[in-house]
Amino acid sequence: MNANDLLIELRKFVLIKSGLRNIDPAHCKIISEYVFQETKNYVSETTIKRFFGFANTLHKFSLFTLNSLSQYIGYNDWDSFCKDKENQTISVQSIWQDLKLKAHAITEVSLIASKNNSGVPFNATANRSFFYPDFDYFLKNNYQFTTISAQPGQGKSILLAHMVEYFFFSENALYKNDIVLLINSTSINTIIQNGNTLKDWFLKEFKFGSLTELISFFKKNPEKREGRFIVIVDGIDEHLARSNYFKTFIDFLYSIEENNFVKLVFGLRTDSWINLQPAIYGSASLTKAWYTGLFYDEETLSNVPSLNVDEVLYTLSHIENKIINRTDVSPPLLTQFKTPFWLQVYFKLKDEHHHLELNNPLLCYELISYFLERRVFLAKKSTEKIFLLKKISDCISEGNKKLRVSKEKILSYINCYPDAYEELLHAGIIIEEKRLSTTIPTEIVRFLNDDIYTYFLFIQITDKFEYRPCKSFFEHILNSFPGQTSRRDHILNWSIRFCINRNEIAALKNIFRLPFSNREKNSAFDFICYVSKYELGKPNSNFNKLSIGIDFIDIMATGRTMSSLYKETIKTISENVLNEDVQIMLHVIECNVNLIDVDKVALANTMQLLKRNYKRLNELFPINPYDLLLYFHNNLINKPNESKSLEDKIIKLCQEIDRSKPQKNEEITSAEILSYRLVLITLFSQKNYAECHRFIMAILTKYPNIFYVRHSVFSPFLLLHLGQTYIKLNYFKKAQRIIQFVDKIISSDYTYYTNFISASFSIFKANFYNATNNYEQALIETNIGLDITKKNDFKIFEIALLLSKIDTLKHTEESEEVSNVIKELLNFLTVHKLSMPDYSNLSSHEFEHTFKILKSYRRHQNL
Repeated sequence: MNANDLLIELRKFVLIKSGLRNIDPAHCKIISEYVFQETKNYVSETTIKRFFGFANTLHKFSLFTLNSLSQYIGYNDWDSFCKDKENQTISVQSIWQDLKLKAHAITEVSLIASKNNSGVPFNATANRSFFYPDFDYFLKNNYQFTTISAQPGQGKSILLAHMVEYFFFSENALYKNDIVLLINSTSINTIIQNGNTLKDWFLKEFKFGSLTELISFFKKNPEKREGRFIVIVDGIDEHLARSNYFKTFIDFLYSIEENNFVKLVFGLRTDSWINLQPAIYGSASLTKAWYTGLFYDEETLSNVPSLNVDEVLYTLSHIENKIINRTDVSPPLLTQFKTPFWLQVYFKLKDEHHHLELNNPLLCYELISYFLERRVFLAKKSTEKIFLLKKISDCISEGNKKLRVSKEKILSYINCYPDAYEELLHAGIIIEEKRLSTTIPTEIVRFLNDDIYTYFLFIQITDKFEYRPCKSFFEHILNSFPGQTSRRDHILNWSIRFCINRNEIAALKNIFRLPFSNREKNSAFDFICYVSKYELGKPNSNFNKLSIGIDFIDIMATGRTMSSLYKETIKTISENVLNEDVQIMLHVIECNVNLIDVDKVALANTMQLLKRNYKRLNELFPINPYDLLLYFHNNLINKPNESKSLEDKIIKLCQEIDRSKPQKNEEITSAEILSYRLVLITLFSQKNYAECHRFIMAILTKYPNIFYVRHSVFSPFLLLHLGQTYIKLNYFKKAQRIIQFVDKIISSDYTYYTNFISASFSIFKANFYNATNNYEQALIETNIGLDITKKNDFKIFEIALLLSKIDTLKHTEESEEVSNVIKELLNFLTVHKLSMPDYSNLSSHEFEHTFKILKSYRRHQNL
């Protein structure tokens, strides 16, 4: 055995002794410690890294290092290890076994390199066993070579490593007599660095001048052949990009003699395969010898399908060390992970940011940003690469199936920075393909991933507006990208992330004020919640405990969605913010949430925090919210309320508002919105409908155009409350006009409203139809509302709608159905451990007696 063979063997046994199947740089420190414990000789972590190829080897390893490692695996010294291995080689009688031993050593090292380069632990990668029957068919039939071809990041190398283990190396391998020689970029780079040609290396290692010579020998001496000789070549795309290597490779393919025992497998990127294909199609013998495989796609030139959902979840479960189900991963992220490369990026990112959550859609954007930061923005020639990527994204047009640009159109840019362009190709950020559907086949360039393309579109927008996300910035997005498309969604999300990263929260209000669609506004609101929670947990973030201000409160107060995400965001930020006034405002919003959730424990806890700041509450709000919240808390725990003083405070506030000079809509503050909302639901709960009407009229005196606001949910809330008040005051025609008006504004796609508003609207309409004796329509609206509340966990509304349904059914002949709904209501209260507060009853005064009976029964049940 030559020195290189002996080093390969020593590496293999050091790994086995250390209990490692794979090795990465982090393991080198552990191995250093193991060697010291075993031998009392200190071999440094750096030396171990050089030994395993993780650091440059500028000189031969010292005898001390080789002796120490030999002693670690049980030999007296390096010399005794070498003699033992030479004796093993001499004892091999068969030339086939000799070839197998040499190939095995090379393949072991190549396998280790493939596993180390997988980006995630090899045992976490899906083995893609669906591919195995196809490969087995190739091995057993009369084909000379096959390709495993795919775009960068599709998992070619890992698939090949799994197949080598499954078919040839594992304990239960199917073909243990076959010789498998896996050569990858690590092997080839080592050969080139040692100054050898592949021909010289093959002669030195296998004692045959070429593979053709080996084939001829075994054809003449078939009795010496004990199986098949499978050569797997992977990761040579960078070499094939050079014309001299490309010609050598083509010559090699043509030189292979026809036989049935040597099988060639090439792992190639599709752009390499594009250039190779004409050479193969030009030869009848090569075309006949080539096995395309079951999964080969003529259009993409790939035969490695994307990961399926089960394979993605398998890898994620191993990364997270727990079972990950489909519901644990956000749908966009699950789609992104179908390209194995993004799982590698996630594994690295997770190692740096432990608080990332798989159900957070922001993770898609963090993965792209993390990848590009390292491959482009912090890489060599970053300025040239960024310039090229911007120009490519600028020139790209929408083709029939893919976003691409003719290479000819960007040739002048490529010629300016050819090296940077080649590095972008090798990194897999951009891809070259051939467009064969045209009269003359043309080369095209596209991004590996449409989301990366979208990112560079967004970068161009930030450049255009000099990194200032102003109103014009968002108007540009609105006017430049068609609505209801994923591209505009992504651009908006990148913008939200950009604004929160820079703590320019006020700029985000433009999303709600400009005519983006209601779906886009709701999605944007959710994404603001996701990003703000994430940024708050990051070290050195601009959006932090000290910097969160009133602009963030404005967005949270005007976009009251009542989703679980909203609740978590408010709670997380209220627990971390250091500005006391902002914290107080967040606590008031929390209490609003607790009222909807009928959560008396959480309400009491948050009110306790507010009570400490009672004096400051008086200064911040037009009426002290604590007094209003106390009324509801007492209601929840069935404690009598001293309502006279509260009533006086509300009347006084109403008079103050009524005396105000008319103001513009934009002058209303979050403190006012939160206060007015609480006052109105308090008056309604007290059944003080006349005062409720007066209060809304006072708000209209101060803000005459408040009903025409389309960017805040406060406007529809106010309208619906006025409508409910009209019903209670028997102004049915006015109530009907409100229904017509709300229907009209909701049908305008840019009006911002939420599921909470939709549920409120259903309750309003159900009450209207009940009051006007249209019980059939009332039942329809009630069921629509219940569908919304069940999906969104609006507990107080679900109680209100079930009560409304009982009220409606009591006016029909469905007495049995009344009993069923009563059972459904009581079961809902029991399952969720809820009371039935007075403010949950929005039904007619005739229903009051029934409500008292139900409430009394419920209280008795709790006792």
